[in-house]
Amino acid sequence: MENDKTLRLGLLVDAENMHPNYMRKVLPHIFKLGRPIVQFAFGDFSIPAAKPWVEFLRTNVIEARQVTPSESGKNAADIALVVEAMRLALTGKCDALCVVSSDRDFVALTTFLKSEGFAVYGFGKSTTHKKYRQSCAKFFEVNLDEEGAIAVPEVQDTPLKHANAGSLPVRQLNWPRILQAIAQLADSDGWAPLQPLGLELGRQGISVKAAGKANWAKVFSTVDDLELRQDEQNLRSVRIRPTAKAA
Repeated sequence: MENDKTLRLGLLVDAENMHPNYMRKVLPHIFKLGRPIVQFAFGDFSIPAAKPWVEFLRTNVIEARQVTPSESGKNAADIALVVEAMRLALTGKCDALCVVSSDRDFVALTTFLKSEGFAVYGFGKSTTHKKYRQSCAKFFEVNLDEEGAIAVPEVQDTPLKHANAGSLPVRQLNWPRILQAIAQLADSDGWAPLQPLGLELGRQGISVKAAGKANWAKVFSTVDDLELRQDEQNLRSVRIRPTAKAA
């Protein structure tokens, strides 16, 4: 019976916000909470600043999710993490999520899942915003002792800052609500027609104009984890891109 009570956890790490040295502080808490059955780190691991993460992932079971910004200055890693979080929550694959990030951009995600009765445990630095802390089922503050202190060369700051003013509108959309609407309108293959989706999002007060794009198709085309199609009647649909199944 003990195993029946063990929480199935999804561990999602914002590798562009947290240095891998923090993981040795995070993981003991994770294993006290339950059993991680999904472990992903999201980021652009092709850049020099990501070298510490590349080395860490070589010797750990956490799987790298390479997210290359699709347009200059756009932080696609945040959205990729949100999409995966919603996928895990909607499919019931996990009982709870553990999000490792100090980024307050995830407040919308944690607040939405909390309102749906789905627990998200947050892990971040002492500088993490109060609103994000409060939106988590429980927030664990992780700090480094002298042994794990990080010496960050000055040149590493710039590559990590993908977000700029031009990309903020897309990043700041209420992605949990958008993904929930896609799931609700989707057919058996996961496709949601764009026209009714746009109407539903408008009903919820989510406007495409807020993203600085002409239509939802242009918004969704910037997100690697979303897939668009157009049928013979020129009707467009979107779905959360299915996770590739292992052979």
